[in-house]
Amino acid sequence: MKGVRVLRDESSNKRIIQIDIEAIDPTDEMLEDFVDVILAEEAKNDEMIPWEKAKAMLKKAGKL
Repeated sequence: MKGVRVLRDESSNKRIIQIDIEAIDPTDEMLEDFVDVILAEEAKNDEMIPWEKAKAMLKKAGKL
């Protein structure tokens, strides 16, 4: 896939995926879904903010 490279360790095991954001097709839904899963997994242990507090923060920032 253009813009995606798999890096292997010294034992030839797949270890890292590099994604060149500038080179990928922005309409590729499979890649978009993959990135969404990675971001969700990364954020699952983040501090939770109650909706009312988040809404107030967005309003204060002029984004809502």
